[in-house]
Amino acid sequence: MSLYLEAAAILESPQTSSLKAIIYNPSKPFKSPQSKLYALIVETLKFQDILKEVVENSGILKLERKLTPLLSILLTHDLLLAKSGIATSSGPLKDAILRHKARLNAEFTRARLKRGHGDLKSLTDAINAEHIRESEDGVTKTATGLTTFNPRWIRVNTLKTTMEASLSSSPTFNSFQEVSGMSDMFFSDVVRKYYYPKAELLPSIFAIHPSHDITSSELYKSGKIILQSASSCLPAIMLDPPKGSTVVDGCAAPGNKTTHLAALVGDTGKVFAVERDRRRADILEKMVAKAGAEKIVTILKATDFTTITEGHPAWSASYLLLDPSCSGSGILQRIDWDISKLNLPSSDVASGQPSKSSRKRKREDQSQKASMSTATTEEQEGQQVAEEVQDGDTSKERLQSLSDFQVAIILHAFSFPNARRITYSTCSIHAEENEHVVARVLNSKIAKQRGWGVQSREDNPLSTWHRRGLAKELSDLTVTPEERRRIAEGCVRVNRTDSLGGGFFVVCFIRQANNDSLLDGDTGSLGVASVQGNENYLQEGEDRIEVEDQEWNGFSDKHTDETPSAVDTQDDNQLSRKRKKRKSSKDQQIRTEKVNRQFQKNRKGWS
Repeated sequence: MSLYLEAAAILESPQTSSLKAIIYNPSKPFKSPQSKLYALIVETLKFQDILKEVVENSGILKLERKLTPLLSILLTHDLLLAKSGIATSSGPLKDAILRHKARLNAEFTRARLKRGHGDLKSLTDAINAEHIRESEDGVTKTATGLTTFNPRWIRVNTLKTTMEASLSSSPTFNSFQEVSGMSDMFFSDVVRKYYYPKAELLPSIFAIHPSHDITSSELYKSGKIILQSASSCLPAIMLDPPKGSTVVDGCAAPGNKTTHLAALVGDTGKVFAVERDRRRADILEKMVAKAGAEKIVTILKATDFTTITEGHPAWSASYLLLDPSCSGSGILQRIDWDISKLNLPSSDVASGQPSKSSRKRKREDQSQKASMSTATTEEQEGQQVAEEVQDGDTSKERLQSLSDFQVAIILHAFSFPNARRITYSTCSIHAEENEHVVARVLNSKIAKQRGWGVQSREDNPLSTWHRRGLAKELSDLTVTPEERRRIAEGCVRVNRTDSLGGGFFVVCFIRQANNDSLLDGDTGSLGVASVQGNENYLQEGEDRIEVEDQEWNGFSDKHTDETPSAVDTQDDNQLSRKRKKRKSSKDQQIRTEKVNRQFQKNRKGWS
């Protein structure tokens, strides 16, 4: 009976992540097999409307007081729809259902025929088809009316195979057809076997419809393909380390970016993967092994990136990838089933009559629809701006703390004597963690002494991506307006509506001057505070969006020339009113200089 009790407990708990994450990554182990738990809950959710009707019309909740509404539909599902029946030995709850087996079967037949299905197969086929269209179609309609495609992105692990071999020679994808646009995969009556590549921007990466489950395929199990959002592939692509080079991944776990770097540098290269958390380092180690990158990657477990100094083997690296902790405000969490919308049966309902909860739900839905229909265009536009800058989980203080930590990571990377290129990225939409950080580090003494700047748009591999940095958010940068625009153009922004797997920001810093002098421990006037209680790195990883003037319908070559850049310098008065007033650059400098003295005292890294 533990299977049904645990399933009921999951359905009663608040949903903070996907159902798969709740079941397969629990804080406390389940007694029941995880696969059976997931299957029971998913199938019950799919059939919940008809199960609710059967339980209510049978009246068993009035007769069996030990049965809860949740347990009644879970047990009734297995009684009526599972081939093996109720998966438990005799007990009071099972007996309570079996006492009414004939009545439940009769009500189920009546409900099936009422829906126009002559047999069970016809009913299950119809419900499964509805599930595919409504729950796994990968198309999200935002509150602002924009359509977002959420495909499943796949990176081919070139250490083990090639793009061509994965698509043409493997039984997993050899029947898939290439399409020229993202929308082709979604706007069809049925889910088809399509894949969408964009080789000139995302080499060895392609997208498929999210309903295609490839985790049981040989390609996935052997590490030949890796599930990774396209946006999180951008830092390694932008860093573009040459074959045979030495690279440092400063915040490495869980390992997607690390293995991507390993594939780029090849067997003659070297990647130092730095991870301060031991548990996450263990996950990193498993991923590196699965990708076949053990000879390339050296994992530095329980190591703080800022403690790597002269004498350490990683100190000689020429290329560094930094993806530190951030607010995660750009992460899209695919909730495969919304357990909060479970429609439970009521025990106080007459046969064939809708329950009070059902009538109440309908009234609420009608009220919500009426409210939405009366919203004016001006109100919707205002909501677009609010969604761009607001995140319920990010306070001004937390963003400042995260920004301090991010600046610390970059400034330390600037001190590597042989460093030539450094990418900095976040899965955040907040300028405080993106353009503001860029401005702070470029204003620093170490950046100026060592000649660090931002790689131009023309020189980086992501030059054709249409959405760039926000020039107005670089107002604290002490350069000319023209240089500020050039730096903004060098930054890449990805919106959550861009179908790459979430909101993202990435920039590449390059060494512009041949100055190999050491700075004797001086990291400049924009030092940073130690971040108390710093969170572990957030995985890729909600539907916050930064709304532009027009919807983007997938990758298209025409965007290179026709889509306006995001570095438009016109003042956005409405956005400015929405944003909280930032500290002046002088106040910011005073604050960071004060806390920097403590960091400079012993240079032992962040605790």
